[in-house]
Amino acid sequence: MTRICMLTDSLAPSGVGAHMMMLAEGLAGDEIVFAGRPATGLLERAAARGFAVKMLDDDAALTRWMQRSAPDIVHVHAGIGWEGHAAVRAAQAAGVPVVRTEHLPYLLTDAAQCDEHRKTSTALARLICVSDAVGDSYRAAGVDPALVETIHNGVGPHRPSRSRAALRGEWGVGDAPVLLMVARLAEQKGHALLLDALPAIRAAHPDVIVLLAGEGPLLTQTARAIAAKGLAGTVRMLGTRSDVADLMTLSDLLVLPSAFEGLPLVALEAMAAGLPVVATVAPGNAEAIEDGVTGRLTAADPASFADAVITLLADRDSLEALASASIERQQDLFSADRMIADTRAVYDAVQDQTKHTKGDGVERTRIGFIGAGGIANRHFGVFEQFDDVAIVAVADVDMARATEAAARFGARAFDDASAMLAAVDLDALYICVPPFAHGEPERLAIDHKLPFFVEKPVALDLGTAEDVAASVDRLGLVTAVGYHWRYLDTVDEVKALLSATPARLLSGYWLDSTPPPRWWWKKDASGGQMLEQTTHLVDLARYLVGDVVRVYGQSGHIDRAAFPGLDVATTSTAMLTFASGAIANFASTCLLNWNHRVGLHLFGEGLAIELTDRDVMIDIGRGRPVRGTGSDPVVLEDRDFIDAVRGSENRIRCPYPAALETLRLALAIERSAVEGRAIDVCEREVAHV
Repeated sequence: MTRICMLTDSLAPSGVGAHMMMLAEGLAGDEIVFAGRPATGLLERAAARGFAVKMLDDDAALTRWMQRSAPDIVHVHAGIGWEGHAAVRAAQAAGVPVVRTEHLPYLLTDAAQCDEHRKTSTALARLICVSDAVGDSYRAAGVDPALVETIHNGVGPHRPSRSRAALRGEWGVGDAPVLLMVARLAEQKGHALLLDALPAIRAAHPDVIVLLAGEGPLLTQTARAIAAKGLAGTVRMLGTRSDVADLMTLSDLLVLPSAFEGLPLVALEAMAAGLPVVATVAPGNAEAIEDGVTGRLTAADPASFADAVITLLADRDSLEALASASIERQQDLFSADRMIADTRAVYDAVQDQTKHTKGDGVERTRIGFIGAGGIANRHFGVFEQFDDVAIVAVADVDMARATEAAARFGARAFDDASAMLAAVDLDALYICVPPFAHGEPERLAIDHKLPFFVEKPVALDLGTAEDVAASVDRLGLVTAVGYHWRYLDTVDEVKALLSATPARLLSGYWLDSTPPPRWWWKKDASGGQMLEQTTHLVDLARYLVGDVVRVYGQSGHIDRAAFPGLDVATTSTAMLTFASGAIANFASTCLLNWNHRVGLHLFGEGLAIELTDRDVMIDIGRGRPVRGTGSDPVVLEDRDFIDAVRGSENRIRCPYPAALETLRLALAIERSAVEGRAIDVCEREVAHV
């Protein structure tokens, strides 16, 4: 299997993007990663079709990603000659061979841009040009002819959704002649020439209709020109369309008044549809269209263009002959299959010539994520620091969020976790979902016998968590739960102190604002503050002091206009008795508009400790010295989990069974508050929040 990075840094990769997508879909059996800029739509389209995606970074970050991801080839697609050079440099620095496709002729005039193109061309393994005319322009510009190879663009079969009669009926065009132009609204494409030609065309064919599909920087200018020329009843501006095949089926001519082209895909698609083309005599157009056989080529002036359109619309027999010849020419010379086969041959030749060493030689643990929200992003940031981890897949019910996350790593995006696990080989799974969503993700991990890391709380009911724990035990899976407070270096210090001077009294506080996610406001979705937030402190108390044998909880609720529908407790307290005889109290509220206090205080003989996730104060009667934490606990918990998955010593501080006991304790507190009585934690019947 060849691993290919298809890359463009074009800000508007319309035709280029379509070419890349067609090529990628034809390379069956190869592993494709699409790399591109954000907000261009390319990565979203690629992710939706099942490809891995990578958002382009700065040169250094891109080089590092290429070293880690180890593509066999980077295929840079340049919409115009000044694009793609940073990617070529990054691939060269990573030792990856580069194939570059030029989609337009050599148009550079700026000396610095010409120099940059000349320098990066020397790093290429091959320069593919989409037409002979494009290839000739690059040879003339000084590119080594040995590097240049023409692979003509190709397109697939024409597949409209409905018949011509049905489509024309839906569009309400009757028997009127219809001209179609599919192009980005940019100077190159020649919309102004078409509008200047239309008065003459309309004079000969008064009922003519023109469909303009596309958007671009000249959108407003074009709309104003249509109005100024009195063409509003003739020209329909359609914007970006996904039904171009249908538009071609209902139309009589494709018009292509462009100033220059490489080898226009839209002309080839029209030929596949049997739609004759009227185009200017630009080199790329002339190579696609055989004048008088598959369409008409005209001078780039309104009168000549109008005359060609008028003549063809007046001769239906000629249009039918052109249509038949167009289909035959496209199938013979411009098929997608031929283009894909020729490109694959280039890849094979490049690999035979280069024999480069793939990547940096590091064996990476392949991680998938279920959930791509805030806490997942915290882990993403950690894994960007780990050289021995590769995030290869992300699933989230929000596909846009999954795609955004996947694009950080060159990963595949899914909106269904089951589909992700069926499609991608993983070494371990991270489950970062809201409390109400637990259960099914863990069962998927168990079904696939995958080690998993899960964010707290592990469930909203004991039955779900106990079933998961039993399966984990049966399979011997490595698991970890995100109770990261256990990994604070300050906690290590406190734990050492308590081994000599046991804690006899604890006070925990989670006095904070209400989190913005609306699921948090609902008890059946989050479990409430004690279960979803204060659980960190309850777990830490268990970790430092030991088992709890008895709890007594209380809670209160007030309606809040700013949080409609909020039904979780707005205040809650809990009293705990430990097996050691120590006692504790916890207080929680979400009524504040700020973070007031979150932490755990512990008291023993001659010892007072105040612990937060940022610092610790240890008072032994000699002042109140405070020191900050010296390490990131999330980094440490992730490192321990990955090391255990990779077969190193298992140092995980909170495996799933430990988190189950914390859940049991938190649910006992909730139950106590509901029933108004103390609960012995050994009462182990299944409880539901």
